Amino acid sequence: MRGRRRISILPLLAAAALVFLALGGPCAAGAQSPAPVAKDAGASVEVGPEQQRNVSLTIYDNLALVRDERLVPLNQGTSAVRFFQVARELDPSSVRLVSLTAPGDLKVLEQSFEYDLASRDRVLKKYIGKEIEVNQDGVILPARLLAVDSQGQLTVEMYDDRIVFVPPSNVRLPELPSGLVLQPTLVWYVDARSTADHIVEADYLTGGISWRADYICVLDAKEKFASVDGWVTLDNKSGATYPNASLKLVAGEVRTTQDQAAFKAVQMRAPTVLAEAGVEEQPVFEYHSYELARRTTLADNEQKQIGLLSAASVPISKSYVFEVADGHYGYETYAGKKETGDVKIIVEFQNKAAAGLGIPLPAGKVRVYKASADKRIDFVGEDTIEHTPRDETVRLYVGNAFDLVGERTVTDYKKTGTNSYEEACCIRLRNHKDEDVEITALERFEGEWTILSCVPSSYQKLDASTAAFKVKVPKGKEVEILYRVRVIGG
Repeated sequence: MRGRRRISILPLLAAAALVFLALGGPCAAGAQSPAPVAKDAGASVEVGPEQQRNVSLTIYDNLALVRDERLVPLNQGTSAVRFFQVARELDPSSVRLVSLTAPGDLKVLEQSFEYDLASRDRVLKKYIGKEIEVNQDGVILPARLLAVDSQGQLTVEMYDDRIVFVPPSNVRLPELPSGLVLQPTLVWYVDARSTADHIVEADYLTGGISWRADYICVLDAKEKFASVDGWVTLDNKSGATYPNASLKLVAGEVRTTQDQAAFKAVQMRAPTVLAEAGVEEQPVFEYHSYELARRTTLADNEQKQIGLLSAASVPISKSYVFEVADGHYGYETYAGKKETGDVKIIVEFQNKAAAGLGIPLPAGKVRVYKASADKRIDFVGEDTIEHTPRDETVRLYVGNAFDLVGERTVTDYKKTGTNSYEEACCIRLRNHKDEDVEITALERFEGEWTILSCVPSSYQKLDASTAAFKVKVPKGKEVEILYRVRVIGG
């Protein structure tokens, strides 16, 4: 840099400071977008969150449809409309802008999404090869930035051709480089037929917003009834805050393609209202939605819980089930093979209106507690449920019974053909509890199967591959189930 004319850039720094203050620079806390001003035709109208009139979210699984209504003053002719405070994770190909005031008077000519955000690394890399200022022992000296390494250390060429390494804190930059923005911004070039204030709606799909259902089920001391409370857990990592938003949550498998999200919403029939929880459930296309009656603010990087349902006295049933893990599915068997397994504890209830429920239940985790005689509760297990329509059974596997043991032994096995066999099994169920219990043993088969003999004499064919043997086991006793089966194919 020897021989170059030194130019003072202090006036540029002062001007840059004024620019940063006017724009609400990257370090300004609580900076707001400027109020919209429409000047001459072709002017840029900047629209921040303070011009927001309404915002609503329809949230799927890690996907949300945002509807953002704002006031925009437009002059006749072409203008650029800049929307600040939009989601960082939005899909630009899903964006739609329409005037709610006069749809036919506003035509969108072009739209873009500016997301190259100003950060220390991005700003410094824009200055590579350009002149900067370096603070050396309190003296401001001109230099040229050569490189920025992965740790943020700077390589600079000083005015006397020395190459030095300096930290970013020792560098001053004259202005914000072009091409960087302070926050994600949607930009439209529009053509307005006349000068007017428009309420416009910007719609777009964004990632980074998800919801899930969580349930609390508390069994009473006698294990006859339970209270069931449902909560919606919202998680916002989209890069934007949605103030005083109306929320709709959609349960169901919404198909999206790899490069563009698809959305259809068709209301099909009258809603069912959950008055106490303030949630309205209704079908949307082939899915179910839950619309919250109360608006809420969903901040960026926030997780929030909202009540979904509450039922105080739901009839329940508890049962015990023994099933060997591999069953008959492709396992190697032989006479004398013995397997011991746990006896599962199953809690069931009906999703019916008569029980205080009766709405489609979104998939989620159910945590089960039991109330004791002194009104305290203990955690007894948890399970997940799939999306459960109304009037269906909710079945929860909450754990294994400590005092119940199951054992399965193959007492005879013979091949009866190239693709068939007969097998005899003995299932022993032992009860070490202080009360009698009923245990269901499940056996699963591939192919066409027939139970040839069974002691006790009854069993139930649950489906094409499952036989259920239900027996009572007295306290302190062991009960045997003996059966012989013929299997063809599978």
